[in-house]
Amino acid sequence: MLTRAKRLPFYVIERFKFDLGLPHDYLLSFLPEFPEYFQICQMGFKDFNGCEVFGLELVKWRKDLAVSVMEKGVHIRYSMNLPRGFDLQKKVKNWTEEWQNLPYISPYEDAFHLAPNSDQAEKWTVGVIHELLSLLVSKKSDRENIYCLGDYLGFGIRFRKALVHHPGIFYLSNKIRTHTIVLREAFNKNILVERHPLMRMRYKYISLMNRVLRRGIPINAGALRHRARLASLKGGNKSKGKEKRMRQVKSIET
Repeated sequence: MLTRAKRLPFYVIERFKFDLGLPHDYLLSFLPEFPEYFQICQMGFKDFNGCEVFGLELVKWRKDLAVSVMEKGVHIRYSMNLPRGFDLQKKVKNWTEEWQNLPYISPYEDAFHLAPNSDQAEKWTVGVIHELLSLLVSKKSDRENIYCLGDYLGFGIRFRKALVHHPGIFYLSNKIRTHTIVLREAFNKNILVERHPLMRMRYKYISLMNRVLRRGIPINAGALRHRARLASLKGGNKSKGKEKRMRQVKSIET
């Protein structure tokens, strides 16, 4: 719905598949459930190998969904959360205030008629990026994913400029040697303000993986119980081994 042609090539969708929470086999498991909304189409151009590029086309527009997160709020002003110790010069503060007061254009509207270097066009560009990140379950995405979509939509370098000019709205993270664009207002420190159910599942999975890494290779508690029972049948000299194994079982269960 953010595209002018209501089409999106699969190579772009693949980049955002994880961030959107789509299943890995969404072509077979997800799309067939909504034939009245989506259809596979040819994009009208070829890739570097000369092969036809295919994508997804929106065939039914829903006006109730073409409302941005900003428009759902009472005041259409962007939340500015600057990093600690980051102070704007007075000139920049004045420009930011004037920029905030410019008319808000929905990211679902086509505003490419605006002068590319105008403040109004930049505010619309910021709106498109803001809406995109708001739609993602993690409220963030790899920088190259954002750039790839911006190039396809026709924004080109304007996406890059918008991200640099507005550090109070977007944050560039360099953790784990990965450049990630983060929507600042969606986080309180490092915690999501509104956590999607899928993100809860991911955090639980990460927590379990961290426990395994801290303890090493996990030992199956059932297997230890079985070994302890066998040792108890033998009795005698095996009593010490049994007690040790039972302590291991209890430590795993707790």
